[in-house]
Amino acid sequence: MTVPTVDRGRSGGRFNLVDAAAAVLILVLIPVAYGAYLLFRTPPAKLTSVVPATVYQGPGLHIEVDGENLRPFMRVSLGTQQGRTFEIDGPRGAMVALPDLAPGVYDVVLYDYMQEISRLPKALTVLPLTPTPMVELEVTGAFKGLSSERISRLKAGDRFPPSGEAVAEVLSVGAVSPSEVSLRTGATSLRVPVPGRTDLAAVLRVKCSVTASADGSLRCSFAGPTQPADVAPGSALSLATSSGWAMFQVDQVRTVTSPH
Repeated sequence: MTVPTVDRGRSGGRFNLVDAAAAVLILVLIPVAYGAYLLFRTPPAKLTSVVPATVYQGPGLHIEVDGENLRPFMRVSLGTQQGRTFEIDGPRGAMVALPDLAPGVYDVVLYDYMQEISRLPKALTVLPLTPTPMVELEVTGAFKGLSSERISRLKAGDRFPPSGEAVAEVLSVGAVSPSEVSLRTGATSLRVPVPGRTDLAAVLRVKCSVTASADGSLRCSFAGPTQPADVAPGSALSLATSSGWAMFQVDQVRTVTSPH
């Protein structure tokens, strides 16, 4: 008696049930895997606009970049110069502090680490400022918080900085006194002593630039190491001397009494 045999594998190019089940499983898993990829992948980021698109040249400028899928740790460059900050306000916007840019037209470029991922060609225009008139004023006040050694060196005719184009010159020096500074706290002004230091009264001629305030009034700004200071009673002017920076606090301001 012959016992029939069961074909447990492939024979003659035929598939058994195990092969068929594996094929079905593969066909099911492919779309599932692709769907999971689409669901969990990191969506690409891109820029859509820049606000404002035109700025005037100057320090402390900011722009807002709008886009899609923006994330922290990205960065924006203006042409080849990187923005100082990238303060994200959500996936659709971020504030960018601009570097010091010369007048011109710049591409705005979005980077994720070192890779460029989006670019807005010629999206930002930097316009030059109108030439600023320079004027000279005389200020009465005092050099603040000096040592006796530095006081002995200051005299009429000293210029600041000592070399190059001067922005201030000592016209006369006066009496010394214990050091104190004028501070403004809200609407109140205080005179606060500085222990162990001495003030030297003086009159200076200073050069300052005429600039407009938000209300349209004009003021005179004196260049400083970090930011300009208005030439006005109570303001402190930073002066570059041969032995470091010195502070001069203004008491009175008037027009120049004699030609320079």
